[in-house]
Amino acid sequence: MSSKYPRSFHLPWSPGGTSDDKRLRDVSGLLGVELVVTEKCDGSNLTYTRHSVFSRSHAGPPSHPSFDLAKATHARLSYLISEGTSIFCEYCYAVHSIEYEALPNHSLVFGVRDDEAGIWWEWDMVATQAADLGLPTVPVLFRGAVETERQLQELTGDLAAQPSTFGGTREGVVVRRAASFANTDFPRNLAKWVRKDHVTTDEHWMHQGITPQRLRH
Repeated sequence: MSSKYPRSFHLPWSPGGTSDDKRLRDVSGLLGVELVVTEKCDGSNLTYTRHSVFSRSHAGPPSHPSFDLAKATHARLSYLISEGTSIFCEYCYAVHSIEYEALPNHSLVFGVRDDEAGIWWEWDMVATQAADLGLPTVPVLFRGAVETERQLQELTGDLAAQPSTFGGTREGVVVRRAASFANTDFPRNLAKWVRKDHVTTDEHWMHQGITPQRLRH
C-alpha cells in the first residue's frame, strides 16, 4: 500500500519557511556523507505506482484537468513499475509560480520508495529506475560531501541563487543522502532550501486557467 510523500523539513537557514513549516534542527545526518543536491522544481507532488497515480494526498487519482497527461503517462508505463514500489515525481504540467522555458518532460522523478520494506532507494537506483521508465530525474546540482554545517549552508545558498536549469527563477534546492535510508529516518536524511516569498499569487494555481509549461522540444 502506497502512502503519501513524507513532509520534508526546511534547512535551518531556508528563507522560505513559514510558521506552518517544520525546520530541521540537527543537520548532522547530512554531514560527512555523500549527498545529492537537486533542484526543487515548482510543480505538484505526484506518485506513480503499478496500479494508480496519486497527487499529494493519496486519496485517489487527481481530478484536476492538469493531471490528465499524468494519467496518460501512467497508463503507458505502469506495467514497468514493480509491485510495492512508489515513484515520486515533481509534476510540472501547469505553471504555478515559476514559468519554465525548456522542460525535458512534465514528470521529473526525485525519489523511489520500497513501500513494503519502508526504504528509500539510493540515488543511483532512482536514476536507473527513471531511465527505465523513460523519465528524467530532477536536475542534479551537486554530488559529494560537506563536513560542516557552515559548508552546507554556503553550498545550498550558492546553488539556490542560480537560475533554474530550465530557465527562469530557481525555487530552491533539496539535499538528500545519496545512499538508501529508512522511511522512519526520512527527516534526518533529506531537507530543503526554498526561496523567500515563493508563492507570488493570492489565487491558488488550481483555481486559475491552466497554462502549460513549455517543453524543450
